[in-house]
Amino acid sequence: MENPLSDDAPSSQTMSRAGQPVEAEPRSPIFDVLSLPFIPCNFTVVNPREVVATIYLGTVTNILETPGCVYSPCCGKEERRVTTAVQTVDLPNAKVVDANGSPVMVSAVLNYQVVAPIKAMFDVQNYRVYAETNVQAVVKKVVGSHTYNELKSETDTINEALKAQAQEKVTPAGIEIVALQLNELNYAPEIAASMLKKQAAGAMLEARTLIVAGAVQIATDAITQLETSSQISLTPEDKVKIVTNLLTVTCGVEETTPVITVN
Repeated sequence: MENPLSDDAPSSQTMSRAGQPVEAEPRSPIFDVLSLPFIPCNFTVVNPREVVATIYLGTVTNILETPGCVYSPCCGKEERRVTTAVQTVDLPNAKVVDANGSPVMVSAVLNYQVVAPIKAMFDVQNYRVYAETNVQAVVKKVVGSHTYNELKSETDTINEALKAQAQEKVTPAGIEIVALQLNELNYAPEIAASMLKKQAAGAMLEARTLIVAGAVQIATDAITQLETSSQISLTPEDKVKIVTNLLTVTCGVEETTPVITVN
């Protein structure tokens, strides 16, 4: 515990508000005199990873960073506290129109830390609201400049862009972005069903293309092996029948039934 009878010495820290630096100044002795009847209340407790600014009638008199209990007269005193621990915010779902014009629902997780407590206390009205509001705006901007498929496939690039742009916005509040990444990403309910059908159709088309390419290769290999490894002589009509049958069996959706032709 620090000396409870020691006066609040002027802090060497400075604050810049509206471009003008503000320094901590000594408090007037009159506050000590007026606070004598309230000795039990004349102490300020500083918790670990916390910064406390003491203000007397609009004048900042001390910036407390060391955990402990410090003598601080209660009359005319105002305290502002900022934690320097890492804070996590789950940004709520927001509807954003992507680069293709499709509405998507997106949320994000923000991890940030106050690295300049003076700025956080005095340069903005509420640093938490300031950070969350500006980061939400950045998320909407970045998501709106990419397509849904890009947001799904290029997650690392998107998260880096989010962090870089968000850091520019929150620096004036003395905040450092530790991490910012998209959490949930889905099509909006009004188009979700149709977009799922579109994705299913694309997947089916891709699968069919692969199946047909494989079937053609199978038919080609079958004819080549029959001609090179046996004494069978195939006419063009025979080759057409073999290819037709193999393609029907390989590419057909339903189970095929074999038919024997007797001349």
